[in-house]
Amino acid sequence: MLSKSRNIALGLMGVLALGMPPATALNIGVTPSRIEVEINSSKMRTQSIRVLNASSQPIEVKAVVRSWVMSEDNKLQEVAPTEQSLEQWIVFTPSRFTIPAHGAQTLRFAIRPKVQPKPGEHRTVIYFEEIPSNSSQSKGVRIIGRLGVVIYGYVGKVQRIGVINSVNVETKPKAINAVFDISNQGNGYIRLNGQYAIWPVAKYPGAEATKPVANFGKPEAKIPEFVLDSGSLPSSPVLPDNRRQLRLPITKNLPPGNYVLDINGDLSGVPIDKGIPFTVPAVNNNLRQSKPTSQKVTNYLRNR
Repeated sequence: MLSKSRNIALGLMGVLALGMPPATALNIGVTPSRIEVEINSSKMRTQSIRVLNASSQPIEVKAVVRSWVMSEDNKLQEVAPTEQSLEQWIVFTPSRFTIPAHGAQTLRFAIRPKVQPKPGEHRTVIYFEEIPSNSSQSKGVRIIGRLGVVIYGYVGKVQRIGVINSVNVETKPKAINAVFDISNQGNGYIRLNGQYAIWPVAKYPGAEATKPVANFGKPEAKIPEFVLDSGSLPSSPVLPDNRRQLRLPITKNLPPGNYVLDINGDLSGVPIDKGIPFTVPAVNNNLRQSKPTSQKVTNYLRNR
């Protein structure tokens, strides 16, 4: 239980906009969700981010800048800045502001390198975090929003050179995952883009015959008749000089049998058109010979 002497216990919900559409974290929204700029002293202009208040009350927000990389499990990981970090070169205003109910605030920033930037990609993230009101008398746990906008800055020619080392489908009981093993040999991030579909092997027309579904994700999209499941490819970025495994969970409950994971997409502009066969093995669901209770029988039937 919470102590009676505490009015508010703060929880933090974070959302990182790694290339998604305009994002929202509880009361805070931002647009755009990702910014990419060329770091060139003769062409650089002031950039802006629009921060939205989706609530019916004024909120106070603070902005902070951090350096980051992608961890081994493909999550954003904050790191200490160096003299070559974009974090060190960002100048922005305001850093703390109040947004009226259903209102908006524009944050403007400029990039001013303090040293000669090295060629390639430089990254930072600007976090927008809601500040709890000290005047609040409510008790319990209050969840506040934290939203990050990723900024990429480029020096010189950007090369996105991605290699798909392998694509495999892991089939474990109640856990089917497609695993994309990807290497980045360029100096700018790469990411997968496109769609997947799962076909029964007997109905699969071949990789050459399948096409991306138009208006995918919308009601008017027409999924081919024999497709059992479909969705978008994982879009986490793979950073320069990195090799990562991107996992795509298959949530569809597939009965034992033979299937094909059909891929229509690209890796930063390089087309991917593949069919990956896989088998969902039969599972031995032998019941124990002990006298079952009614609860055990009920659970077994429900899980079937």
